[in-house]
Amino acid sequence: MPSAKMTPAPDDQETKRPKRIADQVADQLLEKISDGIFLPGDRLPGERQLAETMKVSRVSVRAALQKLKTRGYLRAVQGGGTEILSSTGIDMDTAMTDLVRDSISNLRDLQEIRCTLETWAARRAAINASDEDIKLLRIAYRQAHDPRRASKYRADDDHRLHMMIGRATGSIIYYHVMKMLHDVLQAALMEIRFNNLTGPSFDRMVQEHHHDIIEAIAARDPDAAEKAMSNHLQAVLDFFKTASDKQST
Repeated sequence: MPSAKMTPAPDDQETKRPKRIADQVADQLLEKISDGIFLPGDRLPGERQLAETMKVSRVSVRAALQKLKTRGYLRAVQGGGTEILSSTGIDMDTAMTDLVRDSISNLRDLQEIRCTLETWAARRAAINASDEDIKLLRIAYRQAHDPRRASKYRADDDHRLHMMIGRATGSIIYYHVMKMLHDVLQAALMEIRFNNLTGPSFDRMVQEHHHDIIEAIAARDPDAAEKAMSNHLQAVLDFFKTASDKQST
């Protein structure tokens, strides 16, 4: 008696079905994000460049980008282009910002968590930073503390400098975590107009601290880098506590 022909289960059929070109492109882009080739905040190359590099049509690239935008990995940016939003596909910025912007206690907790993570990062950067990383850190430092630069760029410049220390750690996990925390912290501080509470003395303190951190990393001195970052963030935390207490009275 002839044996009955087995019908593949639905899952087996799905597994064997060839992926669309757009899905393959999306998978390749996600792999580059996971590997740290593209980081949160980076802009992707344009559709034409991606199509040429990946040897696919622009239609497939456009469909892949739309898929990743829908899933929360990418977002369109003003003026054109596409930016890496997250490595997880989960937009936690809004939810966490809501938690901290209305609670000084939560905001202080976030600052303290940042202290713990960034002292680790400074130490790791002193061990792993390449010559190119150090060169870029010094460029970012000069830009952040250029007296000719408008004060409205202060927060963005500080953010960029700290994120470049994150890059220098060589840890893609750390970079993604800190990108989210820095974005939330920056949004929350803007909500309470924290920048209005700072001034020349605060700026001088931050400049001295940034110099000490970068030079310790450049000297490949993990202990000094960790200590310099700890001193910096503890001083900022103390200043923040004092300023927020004054604002609440």
